[in-house]
Amino acid sequence: MKVSSVLKIVFAAALAAAVALIAAGKSLDSDRYHRFLAEQVKAATGLELTLSGPVKLKLSLNPQLSFTGLGLASGGGGAPLLFIDRIEARVALLPLMFHRLQIEQIRLIRPTLRLDGPIRLNGGKASAIDLTQGGDKVPATSFSPAEIRIDNATILRRSSPRAAETRITVAHGRIQPESIAGGPLNLQADGSWDGTGFDMAGIVGPLAALLAGKPYQVQVKGTIHGVVVMARGTVAEPLAGRGFDLEVRAQGDELAELLRRADPNPASRPIPPIGPYKLAARLTDAGGSIGLSDIDAVLGRRDGLLLGAKGAIRDLAGGGGIDLALTVEADGLGGLSRLIGVELPTAGPFRLSGHLSEAEAGWRLTGLKSTLGRSDFSGELALALSPRPRFFGRLSAATFVPGELSFPVAKAADPARPAPLRPSIPIADGRVLSPEPLPLEPLRGFDLDLSLAAARLVLGPAALTDAVAGIHLSSGKLAIDQFTARMGDGTVRGEAHLDLAARVPAVTLRLNGEGVDFGRLAGDPGSAGHGDFTIDAKAQGNTPRALAGSLEGSVTAAIADAAVTKTIGGEVSSGVIAALDAGRLRCAALRLSAKGGLINADRGFAAEAGQEAVLGSGTVDLRAETIDLSFVARSGGITRLRGPLGAPTLSVEAPAPLPRGAPSRGVGRTVPDASPCRTVAASRRR
Repeated sequence: MKVSSVLKIVFAAALAAAVALIAAGKSLDSDRYHRFLAEQVKAATGLELTLSGPVKLKLSLNPQLSFTGLGLASGGGGAPLLFIDRIEARVALLPLMFHRLQIEQIRLIRPTLRLDGPIRLNGGKASAIDLTQGGDKVPATSFSPAEIRIDNATILRRSSPRAAETRITVAHGRIQPESIAGGPLNLQADGSWDGTGFDMAGIVGPLAALLAGKPYQVQVKGTIHGVVVMARGTVAEPLAGRGFDLEVRAQGDELAELLRRADPNPASRPIPPIGPYKLAARLTDAGGSIGLSDIDAVLGRRDGLLLGAKGAIRDLAGGGGIDLALTVEADGLGGLSRLIGVELPTAGPFRLSGHLSEAEAGWRLTGLKSTLGRSDFSGELALALSPRPRFFGRLSAATFVPGELSFPVAKAADPARPAPLRPSIPIADGRVLSPEPLPLEPLRGFDLDLSLAAARLVLGPAALTDAVAGIHLSSGKLAIDQFTARMGDGTVRGEAHLDLAARVPAVTLRLNGEGVDFGRLAGDPGSAGHGDFTIDAKAQGNTPRALAGSLEGSVTAAIADAAVTKTIGGEVSSGVIAALDAGRLRCAALRLSAKGGLINADRGFAAEAGQEAVLGSGTVDLRAETIDLSFVARSGGITRLRGPLGAPTLSVEAPAPLPRGAPSRGVGRTVPDASPCRTVAASRRR
């Protein structure tokens, strides 16, 4: 065949194709095609389709069909559920020559989707849209897109009329079917969620399943708020936004950052750093609320607070239906204090396990087992958050060491309050009682109602057994009542009160011991002796120095048949005990009274052993922190203890003769007494 003949055939074919394309372009009637699309969409979904501009077909080697201002709205009117500024669709060239529109690629420009409530397509009986049956001036349309591109999309969601609107923007998105015939869709998108950037990729079910309202397969992975999230499962009603059944995994570097971004009230209390987190769970919305089951989570770090949780939360939005098995580890309670906004005492390493469930206005922890420093606890504890934080419950301990509990000192003063004037250079005045305020302020921030039992209660050098007490704190008033404990074969009972609601903090203490082992009280295994004691004291102030300077009350004690060692009480006591014949006391007695910080010990100390006896008198001035005591032995020797409270001087003096008629009492004038224990006991009865 000649070249000229081939060229003629090619020219004729091209001319025929051009004529066919022109005819196809002219055969597209915009109004009729618009009505055809609206009818098919209405029949399949129940939605009203509108176009603000004509449908245009641009002819070229890559023909393009375009729509302007496409809207989809429910029959009730109002703002459209979906509005797209412009749609550009590339159609296949060969089918177009036969008056058929085969969509190969779609580009959605500036679409806006509103999700103010569940979308029910065609009364819940939506079907796929069929555009394959055209008519006069209406070409048949089919979809086999290799790619759907989305530019500058916006999704607006409002869960209730009064709720804040959530805005999701998609700067770039791409949807690619698995094949030309359709099938699952590959997704890629990036944008922002309420101003926070995100990106995602994954595979979802085919478009036909989405429009038909069938259970929709989802498998996506994305990053938002610095959180890597993976979700896999089904959504029964994707367009209605319900029917979730997803396996969810999430992890991030800082949980506090996520909580701050999710907080609808950014002016609320700042959330302190918590640490990294990992979560695996099943997300469902059974019962109408979105919840998590099969939770396996690890949050935080051990130097702050390391939390492990397994269980379920039935209502994420309302925070209800909590059913979690918890494990907690920390180097102290500081991390928990920062998290809940309540200052808790510190006491070294902390471990806890228990079952957390919701309670009225808070949470309840049952099956509790924990260690805090050298103390261990079991029982149940609850926290009610309103109207103010309130802890309540019951705890028992094999060992409880209250001395290890201390509240942290505030790191920064309140700028609204003027700082007290203090000397820039500390004054070395020899005083041992601190003028620094006690950390009492945290006790004003919460209430407490707790019953406590301890098999072994360690109070300084003393170890008590079978201790029980009630601890109550309400509006700054702390009460420890119904306290009982055993000390050897004896019993100790008492109560203590701290009133922070008063203008000046006030404390009262009442203790009564009967048949107690004073060796256990002193913490000296080499000592023994049983007896009784009473303590009745009160004071005011917010510093140790102020409390001591306002001390009022009395202390009495009587001991019988006590074994002692010269090491008990250190150098001062050993000098006094040296005056006794043997290390076995027949008796000992103590009687002190205090008023305005001045402790009066007039004939207030007594001890008898063998052929020797000692009677002591004097004063301890807590206001000036000085001591002036004298101990007179039956044999006539005098031991004096004088000077600053923190560093007194011990001296031995010969007895001075008394003037005729002078009273035989007072410091430096105590005379030998044949029965000093009886003398002190008689003073106690007066």
